[in-house]
Amino acid sequence: MVKASEPGLRGVMSGIPSLPPLPTASERAADVIRENIFEGRFAPGTALPEATLSAALQVSRNTVREAFRTLTGEHLLTHEAHKGVIVRELTADDVHDIYKLRRMFELSALDLAIETQQKLNITEIAAMVVEAERAAADELWAEVGTANLKFHAVIVDIHRSTRIAEVFRRLMTELRLGFLAVTDPAAFHGEFLARNRKIHDHMAKGRLNDARAELAVYLDDAEGPVVKAVQG
Repeated sequence: MVKASEPGLRGVMSGIPSLPPLPTASERAADVIRENIFEGRFAPGTALPEATLSAALQVSRNTVREAFRTLTGEHLLTHEAHKGVIVRELTADDVHDIYKLRRMFELSALDLAIETQQKLNITEIAAMVVEAERAAADELWAEVGTANLKFHAVIVDIHRSTRIAEVFRRLMTELRLGFLAVTDPAAFHGEFLARNRKIHDHMAKGRLNDARAELAVYLDDAEGPVVKAVQG
């Protein structure tokens, strides 16, 4: 009989991969709220009544409170007297910080691609451009905004880092609050939709230096309108 404490068995057991932890109820609740913000369904200033969410998500109110704490720490929610928990409104400083981080993540991704001559996922990048163009044709500007955020996430995926992708996704969720403050989404998204296509075309033809230069200017030009929007 072989005992679990014997060296041979320990060696075999060490090769078994660990199971990923299952999300808790509060993590699942936070995911639902976070996704609704990312998709543009929960605009800045939207009240999130604890009792209503508890009933809709079929979880306890304590679970909802825990989800609120998580999302408050991610700068997505805040608590206001007489209103309760609401979706945050970004400040100009928030937007400046977000764009500083965007430059770090996105431009360094293209720097990496240039340096390593990494093969890019042009198909997925093109899919996000097409998705946005189709939504624009139907004047579904919230969907255009979502596809735009996903387009930039695909660029960041050049890093091939799960951690970077996760941080960037949350950063883009926060940025969505800035997009939702824009009063003319057709004009705003319409301009940058065309520029996403231009960046894609550079990348598809292997002109990565041109793509990087275009993206750098793009980020500079996009920051100003979002700052203006959140300032009202």
